[in-house]
Amino acid sequence: MIPINISLSRIPSDDKKFVETVAKELFDTKGENGLATIINLWDDLGTEGCLAAERAEVVREYINLKSYINENLSNLKDEDEAIIMSAFCQEFERRLGQKRKGRAGSSLESVTSFILNYFKIPTISAPEHFTTGLEIDRWIKCRDGWIIGISCKRTLRERWKQTYTTDLDLLNRHKIRELWHVITYDKDLSDDKITEMGSHRAILYLPDNSPIYINASAHIGMKNYVRPITNFIKDLKELI
Repeated sequence: MIPINISLSRIPSDDKKFVETVAKELFDTKGENGLATIINLWDDLGTEGCLAAERAEVVREYINLKSYINENLSNLKDEDEAIIMSAFCQEFERRLGQKRKGRAGSSLESVTSFILNYFKIPTISAPEHFTTGLEIDRWIKCRDGWIIGISCKRTLRERWKQTYTTDLDLLNRHKIRELWHVITYDKDLSDDKITEMGSHRAILYLPDNSPIYINASAHIGMKNYVRPITNFIKDLKELI
């Protein structure tokens, strides 16, 4: 029981803890260069990460127990060894099941919140009475009193249509300067999408080495609407 208890203590008790631990280590190592990686992995890290941690502990302790039997119980019959090993696996799985139940339902903080918190970027509530279909995760207040909406996702999905239909007068009334979208998968971004979104105050942060970003950043009609992901935090800090 003691080896199982020790192994269980090394397995995360909730998805949030595991995701934030991995993400923090990545940021600590790579800084802002780890931004795209964290956004890409965030949705999968929780469930898959905890299961991977479980699997690693089961394999580790299985090997340790088998080595102990071979070294100290060399006369043990194969059938008895099989009983011990299967009982070990059954008990380990039972205890893991209890731990999974404890993790179930624990909600992950959005990747946007984690990124902003890590870099100590203060956020505010959404503008009062601002009701549109915009998919914005967090809001940032600039030094001059204007506001920026922030969203970090893998893809745009249908967000570009929401932005395209946003009334610019509505943005002005609520002092919304721009809407920043950090996107790590941009292959479905056409020149028309970039131009339409940009004309409605969207700024698209794309992977630095992305062909879409490189092309748009060199185009006179799109260069003001795209920026490299690695500049995201620096650009924010310059405005707050």
